Amino acid sequence: MSDEELPRFCSEAQSQLPALASGELTGWPARVVKAHLRHCESCQAEWERQESLAAGLEAMREGSPESPPEELLGDLLALTDKPGIRERVAVPTRGAVSGARPGLSVAFLTAGAVASTTLGWAAWKGFQRLRRN
Repeated sequence: MSDEELPRFCSEAQSQLPALASGELTGWPARVVKAHLRHCESCQAEWERQESLAAGLEAMREGSPESPPEELLGDLLALTDKPGIRERVAVPTRGAVSGARPGLSVAFLTAGAVASTTLGWAAWKGFQRLRRN
């Protein structure tokens, strides 16, 4: 099942699995993901893959084997193909600041100019009213 075919909660839970495997995900978020793993077979399979990957990395850290486990490279490459939530959110605005997307840059600049002009005008009108009173 590809990432697009997964239900949204499964996608979000699977994006948290590396943090859960490394011990970085704790507390309530960890309990929610673990509860989901008990009921979802596809997420449980992904969890087992993540545990295997974490164990392989830990084995490499503890000792220097002659060659890494065969499945390690494939697992690492598969992880790079799946964007996390931050990457999916950042894609629409990426390039707006650098100028790579001039249309989006112009839209942001126009919106900022309109907002600042409106605030300046409102402040000016407020001061005008205060002077009259």
